[in-house]
Amino acid sequence: MSPSPSPSRISRRSFAGAAALAAVASPLLAACGGSSGSGGSADTSVLKVGFPEDSENYDPHQPPYTVSRAVARQIADTLVDQDPESGEIVPWLAESWDVNKDSSQFTFHLRDGVTFSDGTAFTAESVKKNFDRVVDLGALAYIGASHLRGYQKTEVVDERTAKVSFDGPNAQFLQAASTQTLSMLADATLELDPKEVAAGKVIGSGAFTLEDYTPGESITLARRDDYAWGSSVYSNQKAAAYESIRISFIPDPTTLAGAVSSGQVDFAFLLDTSTLPAVEGGQLQVSKNPTRGITFPLIPFIYREIFEDDGVRRALNPATDRAEIAERIYQGQVKPATGLLTASTPGAADLSEFLEHDPEVAKKLLEDAGWRTVGKDGIRTNDDGDRLSVSIQYTSGNTVYEQLFQLLQAQWKKVGIEFELKPVTEAQASETGLYDAKYDLSTWTQGRADPDVLRVVYSSFYENQSFFYGHPVDEIDDALLALQSTTDPDERAAASEKAQRLLLEGGYSVPLVDAISVSAASKKIRKIALDAENKPAFADLAPAD
Repeated sequence: MSPSPSPSRISRRSFAGAAALAAVASPLLAACGGSSGSGGSADTSVLKVGFPEDSENYDPHQPPYTVSRAVARQIADTLVDQDPESGEIVPWLAESWDVNKDSSQFTFHLRDGVTFSDGTAFTAESVKKNFDRVVDLGALAYIGASHLRGYQKTEVVDERTAKVSFDGPNAQFLQAASTQTLSMLADATLELDPKEVAAGKVIGSGAFTLEDYTPGESITLARRDDYAWGSSVYSNQKAAAYESIRISFIPDPTTLAGAVSSGQVDFAFLLDTSTLPAVEGGQLQVSKNPTRGITFPLIPFIYREIFEDDGVRRALNPATDRAEIAERIYQGQVKPATGLLTASTPGAADLSEFLEHDPEVAKKLLEDAGWRTVGKDGIRTNDDGDRLSVSIQYTSGNTVYEQLFQLLQAQWKKVGIEFELKPVTEAQASETGLYDAKYDLSTWTQGRADPDVLRVVYSSFYENQSFFYGHPVDEIDDALLALQSTTDPDERAAASEKAQRLLLEGGYSVPLVDAISVSAASKKIRKIALDAENKPAFADLAPAD
């Protein structure tokens, strides 16, 4: 995995003018049949949807990518769900649950009558087989493995009761059980080679089945007419209104916005903020929800020589003007970061005191660290004559990234830091990983409505996922583990804040902005329905009255 892309799989973006949006819809979409009738009853045969990319892996247990999870949400259910408004964990395939005193055992009492789409019954044995598979997948399911840290076993108490045991407290597990990474899949899927599952051979208990996947082009989902166990966070718990969902992959953001503006798709998911002027204020309904999880950051590789110097790490935050980034790069549509978690994430803390733009503080930190001489080009050197230069590698063609990094380049130069930009091809980007980079910083975002997302990204625990893997910072690991020791919201919030303070005090992250998730839909749809991570819930969509 390349460290440059985030799990949201940043695709190629364009800031091309929005004025021509309606005229640039993809020709392939013109062949799609209409989904809305004219006059009389609405046609619910096909809902046409646009996604920005093909994640190329649709095993719910494997990739953490947003598009993969969005598809998984439709075809596979989870033991519990999370209310997008309150954050409360609510029943789904489990009607109720018990947690022991130290949060090391979770006993789920399962709903009766649930079946997978191949007709087999969902039972406690299903729970055991699914969690065992996630652990067995190892690095292929690194997010799931982090959710199941310390997993010992799942005991099948009886057909409707499953007891999950860990070797110590695992307070985040109940929320983790609401994420697609821990979806329940049928035996027939669990027995397949992971590559076959990734290719779309997935049988779940969801409101839709995955009927067809054409790589790079589309996915077709079909309604389950016998579905009757939707979670309580949805207004519809029964079979979906739309018989079929036709998802087209439309990588160019302008074209995706144009497709929904012109009516060639009914619903567009993960629109670029640059296209908002084209979809707002007209015939569309638009959802702009703050993301939940990690703020969009730059993260120094602490194994790189330049960032062994904590003075350089700590100077980056006061050298960064987040308000200017939010306004110039995101047209004021996003908020400057106030912590390592977005403000809408449970456990978020306002740590703006560490993120104030103050070039004089940055200069003082650098001078105290020995970077005292400023050259004619404005870049500092130390007493050994070493140049104060840090670098980042990114996939070329991503206009948002390029503009953002160029702005940071200008901001950091004002305090004497050279920020070298290294655009590469996707093939070149895949030549190095998180732990052998030839550059100094990377980006990373991770969505999850729980502060435990900090442990996954900023600990040293998980290969392929944790930035400090192989280079532990003990006090940060300890602080992040404390998140697992209690289910008390106040105690978890305190643990979350302590961990974030340590990370910011040490200059281990440079959070930039709280991103937003943008979707747009035809007003022929009653409303845009999203889950706690802002993924669409197609079973809850219906024609407007």
